[in-house]
Amino acid sequence: RGLDDALPRGPVPTLDFQKRQIRTLAAYKLNIYSPYFEHTLQYSASPLVAPPGGSMSPADVAELVRYATQYHFTIVPEQEAFGHLHHVLKYEQYSDLAETPHGHVLSPVQPGSLALIKSWFTQIAQEFPSPWVHIGADETNELGKGQTQDLVSQRGLDQVYVDFLRQVHDAIQPTGKRILFWGDLAWHNPGLLSGLPKDMIGVPWVYDAKPDFDKYIEPFNQAGMEVWVAPGVNNWRRVYPDSNIAFVNIQHFVRDGQRLGAKGMLNTVWNDDGEGIFDEDWYGALFGAAAAWQSGESSIPQFQENYGSVFHGDFSGKISKAQAEIMAAQKLLTDNSFRFGASNALFWEDPWSREGQQDSTKLLPIVRDLRLHAENAIMLVDEARATAPLREEEALDALVLGARRIDFIGMKFQFADDMAHAYADAYSQATIPHSRAFGDLVEISNANGRCQDLRDGYTLIRELFSQAWLRDNRPYWLQNVLAQYDMAIQLWTARARQFDALRAQLPTTHTLPKAEEIGVPVVNGD
Repeated sequence: RGLDDALPRGPVPTLDFQKRQIRTLAAYKLNIYSPYFEHTLQYSASPLVAPPGGSMSPADVAELVRYATQYHFTIVPEQEAFGHLHHVLKYEQYSDLAETPHGHVLSPVQPGSLALIKSWFTQIAQEFPSPWVHIGADETNELGKGQTQDLVSQRGLDQVYVDFLRQVHDAIQPTGKRILFWGDLAWHNPGLLSGLPKDMIGVPWVYDAKPDFDKYIEPFNQAGMEVWVAPGVNNWRRVYPDSNIAFVNIQHFVRDGQRLGAKGMLNTVWNDDGEGIFDEDWYGALFGAAAAWQSGESSIPQFQENYGSVFHGDFSGKISKAQAEIMAAQKLLTDNSFRFGASNALFWEDPWSREGQQDSTKLLPIVRDLRLHAENAIMLVDEARATAPLREEEALDALVLGARRIDFIGMKFQFADDMAHAYADAYSQATIPHSRAFGDLVEISNANGRCQDLRDGYTLIRELFSQAWLRDNRPYWLQNVLAQYDMAIQLWTARARQFDALRAQLPTTHTLPKAEEIGVPVVNGD
């Protein structure tokens, strides 16, 4: 009963935070923590790859393993050993091993590929006492497009994949570890699973809210292999995890895994765009713990009702209601064609861009309800905190951060539309002395103008995000996210100055440029 925690895509947790993860997850009957590495584990034979200040050292590993033992927890390292290795292969020292130049996939036809894998897993075996290691091996999309093109044309893409997995198995086998691998092959060519060593463990990963998952599990049973299931908390590319999807995914996948004889579960956390804050993920992580511990289909309503009191010590019911408000906001978005709900892309999107205008058309009819759900979540947390001291305060701060980011998405599109209409009105009145045009421009940019509101919104959330990040993670990579905040702040600052200049010259010139000349969407036929 484990959690797979992705470390290479942005945030790398501090050792103290990993300890908090272990003791918290152990309290809810998980027993495996599986840190996922692409380039963020330090190897003595590959010192070039791991980023200084953004990777786990042998000393970190030793301390984490020691600490985990006290909680009867096993650390199962996952080191990608086929695909997802761009941050290794981008270095010239390893470029000859890449299937395509400086790409993502190790080439099976290069002897150095297996030598590299063997060196990594030899060190892993010495540092991690776990009986298992995870080699990843998912999403090898470049295979056959470079160095193995001829081999693939002779033997077939899937067969080349299976042959290399078998070689990886043989290279690692002397360590005595059992090998987990992501079960992509079962999706499109399950018959080839029979060609893999029977002591390997397949881990099918599927993250949709499907009614059943039998077809993803049964191929491993038919091949005589052990299988673990891998649902997910649905945090990737989102300002806050979408539990509407995650809960059904976890509930059904774990239920079907139990019924079909799966031996384990790895609930997954991914930070695909590097903005994930783990303290936002406890809701889905703990539901995974409940589902894996309980027999059969776990109850989502029961978990939701008890979450606030069990995890936070809140007996008012307000924390559980706050999570429900976030779920309601996410559902509004997914029901209105926003596939990723309150996504990071939507948070950063310029509402006056072409894409922003397309999204604005879908968003404006629901924006009031969206904002009220998010603001209700913030209020409920504040009210619960005022009632009694609560536990896991960091997770509550992260919940409020997620709610603020969802609220800001709504505010941004709402205010951008307000400004476009205000400018259209100002333009129509510009030639009339003492008209309302000046007041329209004041609403757009002034001490309390809409441009300043959006600038201030990004500024506040930047500070809260930075605080949340540094509670959980090392400073490494944080600046990449903060740079996006800075760009957004500069955008609305520059727009504010532009409108200030137009307002200053209006009493003299009684003219304004057309909306499209200054990047404002055209409304009302202007």
